[in-house]
Amino acid sequence: MALFGQPRTLFWRLCLVLITVQILVGATFAVYAGKNVQSFHHEQTQAQLERLTPLLATSYDRLLVDRSVRQLDERVKRDGRDSGLRISIFLDDGTPIADSHHDPARMDNHLDRPEIIEAHEHPGRGGRAIRFSTTVEEEMMVFARRLHDGEGNPYYLRVGTPIAAVDQRLMMLTRDLALALGITTLATLVLMYLVARSFSDRIYRLSTSIRAMAQSEEEPAFDEVTLRELRPLQDAIESMSRRLRERVQELQTQQREHHAILQAMNSGVLAIDMQHRIVSTNRMTADLFQLDPDGVRGRLLQEAIRSPELNRYIADAFEQNDGAATELRLKNQRGTVLQVTSSRMLNPKGQTVGLLVVLNDVTAIRRLESMRSDFAANVSHELRTPITNIKGYVETMLDVGVDDVEQSTRFLEIIKRSSDRLAAIVEDILSLAWLEQPDTKSVLLREKMPIDQIVDSVIGQFQNAAAAKEIRLEHDVPKGLEVAVNAQLIEQALANFVSNAIKYSPSDTTVSIEAQHLPESNEVKITVIDQGAGISEAHLQRVFERFYRVDKARSRELGGTGLGLAIVKHIALVHGGRVSVESELGRGSRFSLFLPDHV
Repeated sequence: MALFGQPRTLFWRLCLVLITVQILVGATFAVYAGKNVQSFHHEQTQAQLERLTPLLATSYDRLLVDRSVRQLDERVKRDGRDSGLRISIFLDDGTPIADSHHDPARMDNHLDRPEIIEAHEHPGRGGRAIRFSTTVEEEMMVFARRLHDGEGNPYYLRVGTPIAAVDQRLMMLTRDLALALGITTLATLVLMYLVARSFSDRIYRLSTSIRAMAQSEEEPAFDEVTLRELRPLQDAIESMSRRLRERVQELQTQQREHHAILQAMNSGVLAIDMQHRIVSTNRMTADLFQLDPDGVRGRLLQEAIRSPELNRYIADAFEQNDGAATELRLKNQRGTVLQVTSSRMLNPKGQTVGLLVVLNDVTAIRRLESMRSDFAANVSHELRTPITNIKGYVETMLDVGVDDVEQSTRFLEIIKRSSDRLAAIVEDILSLAWLEQPDTKSVLLREKMPIDQIVDSVIGQFQNAAAAKEIRLEHDVPKGLEVAVNAQLIEQALANFVSNAIKYSPSDTTVSIEAQHLPESNEVKITVIDQGAGISEAHLQRVFERFYRVDKARSRELGGTGLGLAIVKHIALVHGGRVSVESELGRGSRFSLFLPDHV
């Protein structure tokens, strides 16, 4: 009771002052740190959402261009589950088309949301907001940006995360600070009584422990308290040590999180120091250049990456203030096209210490752009031929007159054939355009149909054409085998298969149609088999492309538009199915249509 029997001693007064100061400092620090940490975490989270936006946009671009709304929504929901974020995509008029946490068809128009308004007014900066979401019924931090897909169509991409998740770490820190303050205060009161009498000896031992703390990352071992006057000092040192360790642990945790994000990025990241040595890379960079991410650190860039194009770009970027964005085509088997940007790495004093290079693989995007250009060129070429024929023969008839009935009839027959070919091309292009509409799959009318009924209808269409070439049409379709489809489209797809089989098969051969159920994949497979000349392996991967012909001269001679197999492929896709072809030269071909056995 000696401690409480001397309330007016210097030690007791110092004890009260130290405890009071300790509580005030701890509370003030907790409030100050809480506000700053909350602001820091909010800014970091917003920055993370902004960085994720172009990465997500890259992965969604093809689905947006293909107008695959259902696949886009499924992809967004999967990304939302994997990342824990809420991801939403809206058309330029604010109509939701994909959302990770809700059915977009049941969502309101979002054109009046503050983040969408700001994103529309500031497309380069994007829109931020912290607000209550009526859809998920919780406070959200969101970021939206107005982007354009591969065809230049504008849309909004919004990424959000619950404020509760953002503030979770702040709550943990507040709890730890409160616990540390309580423990420190309690320990101060309890251990004051155990302070040793030897003040100088304790000072020496305390200073020894402080030096040990400065020289080691481990928790310092303090001697048993012998002087009550030194307890606040020792408590403060212990508290500081704990806080330092907590901060170090937080920094290590953040470093691991940043590393995980870096490794998960779909863009390659390459950090280089002023001596052109590699500081760090991520998984995407390692995959692009076949590198070992750990073994490549510290090596010269020119030694590790054998790419003269990239090395020249980086050398130029070091000489310039800002690394301009450019595209590089690597000399590898894939012909990889990289979109490269760079920025300088600065130390706290603003001095340049290296270069950060971001590599985006845009090979697939450029390939799609090339396909689009080829499609436009092919359409122009295919339309030009029949139009030229029609115009030429009409002008000839106008010049020479129509007195020669035989010649006029021949010219009119040529004009009719050209008109029919022109009509077929236009009809196929319109069919293909309709099948590629994003909402075609969702509005497609389906009903359960016996497959043998569809096959019988197709055989009836081509019975005369097959008989004219002395080709036998056979089928092996089990009775009772049904599938939920749009019968007209499936009949059109099989008709394309059978028509091609008859065109490219010699006389006195057989064209067969088979159907079977595949329980292992829950699919129904319909196959058209011919005994024609077959297709070489070099062409098999491209026969379903628009206007692609194995034998261009013969295809045009037989009246094909070059779009039939492409239409079959898209008919399969809108049904959730697929197509395949198996063929060998001299052994005929097997064209197969796979359809899901459920709606």
